[in-house]
Amino acid sequence: MQALASVPARRAQFVEVKSIAALAQPITATGTLLYRRPDYLAKITAPPHAEQLVVDGERLSLREGDEASQVIDLDSRPQLRALVDAIRGTLSGDLALLQRSYHVAMTGELPRWRLTLTPSDPAIAALIRYIVIDGTGATPRSIQTVQANGDESRMTINPQP
Repeated sequence: MQALASVPARRAQFVEVKSIAALAQPITATGTLLYRRPDYLAKITAPPHAEQLVVDGERLSLREGDEASQVIDLDSRPQLRALVDAIRGTLSGDLALLQRSYHVAMTGELPRWRLTLTPSDPAIAALIRYIVIDGTGATPRSIQTVQANGDESRMTINPQP
């Protein structure tokens, strides 16, 4: 967690594959991830699934395609906050933040590690079965989210200098 906390900002490209039971084929999206300490996170998805999700402090804004942005106060949506905190808490190396909503298990060593987050709050567990974040050194490399209904997303992260 100390190694993760030592990085003030990150920029990475991602490929995300979502497997949804209601769909015959997985959905693949690509884009850019940005993180800046202490609490700024952006996920910018390229067309054809253009979307911009930005979390800055306690506000999340979401814009799909050319539509107007929706702004959500994270305090009003605890389940959404838990998802955001899983990523921000990992990127910032904030174990206490992760432990607010999850049972945290870490395996491996600094060269190669795995962080498994299992919801401790029943309301969050109703949505998320678990989140697994794999990394090397101070860099997350993949995020797998398995929802309570079995739908899954797997994001592969390729850091940029």
